[in-house]
Amino acid sequence: MAEPSNANLAKLIETITGTITTLQADVTELKKNKGSSSSSSSSGGTADGQHHTDRPPRFQKLDFPRYDGKSDPMLFINKCESYFTQQRTMAEERVWMASYHLEDVAQLWYIQL
Repeated sequence: MAEPSNANLAKLIETITGTITTLQADVTELKKNKGSSSSSSSSGGTADGQHHTDRPPRFQKLDFPRYDGKSDPMLFINKCESYFTQQRTMAEERVWMASYHLEDVAQLWYIQL
């Protein structure tokens, strides 16, 4: 393989320089757009458009539903799922939490299983 000539190297450097100049202009434009959109944006994400789902949950006063076995169990299940989603409860803890809040006939039914 032959060594590149000075003319080829000069042309390559010119191409790279042009690319860098274009990229710098693009970055400047993006920063300018980000500054103007983040000040007027009211979205739930951060200024860079990312959502942080790795944050711990913000606990709100939300009572866990109770179930006595007399009403429709689907209502209890739906309320439990809403609670678990809001509080970001780990899957391994969900059955225990739900069973802890069973009352009367429902608690007896669960214990006999």
